[in-house]
Amino acid sequence: MEKYITLNDVTESLKIDKSTLLGWIKKGKFPKPTTHNDHVLIWSLLVIEDWVQQQKFPQEIMNDQDYDF
Repeated sequence: MEKYITLNDVTESLKIDKSTLLGWIKKGKFPKPTTHNDHVLIWSLLVIEDWVQQQKFPQEIMNDQDYDF
């Protein structure tokens, strides 16, 4: 079963604020979310893990996760 994560999960894990994430999405720098119950933004954990692997984040961010980024 595929796992999904919320906007709050993503921002907490990447240690960025909501406006930064939404800006990245608008500029095409971050995967577009889908919606759950017509208003909650969610992402496939696999999609986000893949995106993170393609980025150059400091290792301490990757090690301080509740998710397997």
